[in-house]
Amino acid sequence: MYNREHVTKLPKTSSEIISEAKAALNPPLYIKPLTTNRPFTPRERVFFCQRRTNRPPSAFKLQHVQLQENKKTSCTKLPALDNPKYSTANSLDSKKEIKRQTHSISASTTRRRSNSDVANNANISRKKISSLSFPLSIDSLLKNHYEQNVYDHEYMSHENEINEARALCFDVDTDCLWIISLIETKMKKNFETSEMCSLLNKLAMAIKRENLSVIRDENKKETILKTIFKLVNNSPDDDLTVHILLVLLQMQVTGKYLATVCKLMFKISRLDKNDNLFLKTNVLTLFVDILGLATPREDAESLIYGYGALKFLTMNPELMERAMNNGCLSLMLLHLKMINLERTERQVLPETINHVLYQLTGTLRNVVNDRKLYVELLSSGGLLTIYRALELFSGDIDVVTNISRILSIMSTDGKCCEALVDCWSNVSVLMSIIDKYPGQEEIVVRITYTLGNILTNNENARHQLYETHCSMGTFLNLMQLYLEKDLNNISRDVKFNIVEDVLIKIIRVIVNMSIQPEIGAKLVKAADDYHPVHKVKECEQFLDSLLTILRRKSIDENEELVLAALAALNNLSYYADMSNPNHGPFGARQLDITQALSLLLTTRNQFCKVEVARVFGNLTRSAAVRDYLLETSGLLAVTNCLDSGDKELLVVCCGVLVNMTSDENNREAFKNYNGVSKMVNILRSLGENNWTLSALICQTLWNVCSGSDRFPGDPMVVLDTLVKLTDEEQLFGELLSSNEEKVAEYKQWEDFASVATNLLEWLDELLEGRFDNIEQ
Repeated sequence: MYNREHVTKLPKTSSEIISEAKAALNPPLYIKPLTTNRPFTPRERVFFCQRRTNRPPSAFKLQHVQLQENKKTSCTKLPALDNPKYSTANSLDSKKEIKRQTHSISASTTRRRSNSDVANNANISRKKISSLSFPLSIDSLLKNHYEQNVYDHEYMSHENEINEARALCFDVDTDCLWIISLIETKMKKNFETSEMCSLLNKLAMAIKRENLSVIRDENKKETILKTIFKLVNNSPDDDLTVHILLVLLQMQVTGKYLATVCKLMFKISRLDKNDNLFLKTNVLTLFVDILGLATPREDAESLIYGYGALKFLTMNPELMERAMNNGCLSLMLLHLKMINLERTERQVLPETINHVLYQLTGTLRNVVNDRKLYVELLSSGGLLTIYRALELFSGDIDVVTNISRILSIMSTDGKCCEALVDCWSNVSVLMSIIDKYPGQEEIVVRITYTLGNILTNNENARHQLYETHCSMGTFLNLMQLYLEKDLNNISRDVKFNIVEDVLIKIIRVIVNMSIQPEIGAKLVKAADDYHPVHKVKECEQFLDSLLTILRRKSIDENEELVLAALAALNNLSYYADMSNPNHGPFGARQLDITQALSLLLTTRNQFCKVEVARVFGNLTRSAAVRDYLLETSGLLAVTNCLDSGDKELLVVCCGVLVNMTSDENNREAFKNYNGVSKMVNILRSLGENNWTLSALICQTLWNVCSGSDRFPGDPMVVLDTLVKLTDEEQLFGELLSSNEEKVAEYKQWEDFASVATNLLEWLDELLEGRFDNIEQ
């Protein structure tokens, strides 16, 4: 016989049902961090933005480059001749300058000969001969020619052309001044860029071989520089400029020369088509080395354009890797520390140092795209140095923008987030930046994005931020500011709405902060002796903004913003006391919230349905909300969601139905909506694959049968299904001792079994005692 006493034990109080429903669900199904996309940053080669004036120009001319010391030495003047016969006004110097010399085909027998040998006789002392290898055949020919004291202009011109061609084709250990003389000669006529580049390559190798960057041969250096700068002023070709840079960088020039080098680098690097020129040469490697000789205070102009060039070049991953492999990151952090030190030691700094810092932080912003460098940044204290710069230069809006970009990128890494929490001084710096620039979308969106990332997994950060004075007030005022901006029309033609993105990031900060139970409970708490009224007002203001978004924004056009608002309502409503309408802001506004959410239940957007159902899973703890959903066909809409194949939607909808079926009126409506058969079908098809879902279905069926002596359907189907799903040996057997995944699944199964066993026993007693009570 059917045991009537057992039936009297089935009904449970609402609080018991709610407690069981919450226990059956994992907390992450109710509260979870909110994720979002990284703020968009355009990748353009721009020197300075337009927010500040008095910035160095990005366009400049390099005509008339002057030497640091004006001397009369000419790089084109050949050495004086001992023989007066060839040192007169009618000598070779006044008639024809010799261009180049080279190997002959029979290069096995060569000897050394100087520039002046070409214009002198064979008796010139070997002590006055500079290093140049001549082929014996040409040398003998020239010797015979000059011994006859016959000057044949056409013949010598022809020989020079031969020598020049051969000098370009063979690696000859030539003297720097000899190559300079050839360059000077080439400059006097229409030269081929490729030939000049080849000569400049040879000059760079000769400078390295002769170690001119160290040896104090100022006359020689000045001779080279005068010719090279003349070539700079007369040649706009980028390929040629890169080879000129090879020469200047090999000499490791300093002072004004270094500034010119940096400007040349900047000029070439502005166009991404020139990246290949840097990939084909070692100019970038030499450039990083030479920047190490500069200091921000003494060489500000050089570093402004130098880091401006590096900012452009590090947009190319290959060039960035090359620069980093040569120690560029360490150099940048060193310069950044020097700039920070300058700020701490001096109240007033030259504006040029700010310009350097802007270019430097712009380069770092590119560098932090490579996550492989985070280890070095963290181990060297680089992140702390960057954060310190933000504090010291918070008055420079452009620098703040760059550093906020750096922090937003690095905050996507867990270890970087931990390092930020360790160095952020109770987040006062970040909050002060928001307070200082509330209307600057590019800054606010990145600071709030950074905070949202940090709060995702760091409990200490959540407490620090919430306990910071007026932090919630700051975020809510920002939210109100940007909500008004958005509603007062931001152009709908703009594909990417940064104002809307700011709103998303602000909501995310509050959502991720509310994951902490103590904070979440305080956010929705009613006023008492320990919770002041202004805290309650903050929650009310937040709710007003969220409801405005849900009512004024479309899920089709503003999906991420609407989903963020729903996530906020979900997390906060989880902690709200819904049983008392007068207890806290959520209780007072529960029907307003329900009304706004009901409009979204029938949307075609599955993500939206899931988030709405999450919120209703919390709100339906209130009898008033349950009644409202029944009267407005909300229960029907939730029941229809059971036809969805989306497992996540099924789970959250079943959570809502657990609460809804705690009321007798809702049970009857649920039966009429064919809800029981839908749940039985889900249990049969998905039960073994999702124990959480199965537990919720059993809990709902338990509630539906509460106080009844009949099962609304075929109990044998449910009974057979539950017997299979509760067979521990068949499901797990020996796998528990060898399979870690099965161990985790077993814990979920235990939660399901505790609910399913009660329903199974009740069905078993029903079938044994009262077959005539089964509804057909």
